[in-house]
Amino acid sequence: MNKRIAPNLRVVLIGGSSNIGKSALAQALAEKLGWRCVSTDSLARHPGRPWRKTTGKVSDHDAEHYLSLKANELLESVILHHRKMSPVIAEFVRSTVKDEGSRKLVLEGSALWPFITSGHHMKEVGAVWLTAGPETLRSRIYEGSGFTTASEQSRAMISRFLERTLLFDQKTLQLVIEGGCTVLDVDKYKTTEELVAATIDGLKAPPPR
Repeated sequence: MNKRIAPNLRVVLIGGSSNIGKSALAQALAEKLGWRCVSTDSLARHPGRPWRKTTGKVSDHDAEHYLSLKANELLESVILHHRKMSPVIAEFVRSTVKDEGSRKLVLEGSALWPFITSGHHMKEVGAVWLTAGPETLRSRIYEGSGFTTASEQSRAMISRFLERTLLFDQKTLQLVIEGGCTVLDVDKYKTTEELVAATIDGLKAPPPR
């Protein structure tokens, strides 16, 4: 590969809304670089996707969350959660940067935006934010959730989750742009490999002078 990630980087942040492809990109990038991959979900959790691939049952707490709140209230709730997580994420990133003996890190999650926009500009940290058009997010959420065969209650939760996701994508996109983050529109890339190459391009070392 001709493109090379900046050698000073020890942490790469991959952010974006739910179902946008953060996990797939982060895992592929980490494998390419030989780094470890961590999700912010492992640091703290907010009510997640209102569907389950294994048990098939959404917890009563999560169901109440999505059925009792409007989309803008769901957005406010997740943004508050992300703001509370920001100091934890900041400490995790800084400890990785400081400990040169630790394995370099690809960290992914929608909760990254407060850290990205509040001055993450450390020379050892790079950040990429993913965005996508409404139709892409809608089709991915419908397919991932099994919307077409879901019960009426499940469809109501999934629809509310979709509304929140679209609002989150719109709100955070401008914030991360203002924060100086590289933004990639996933609709422009046909494969994860192409998206990995674009990510590395956004984080590549400058040419020699």
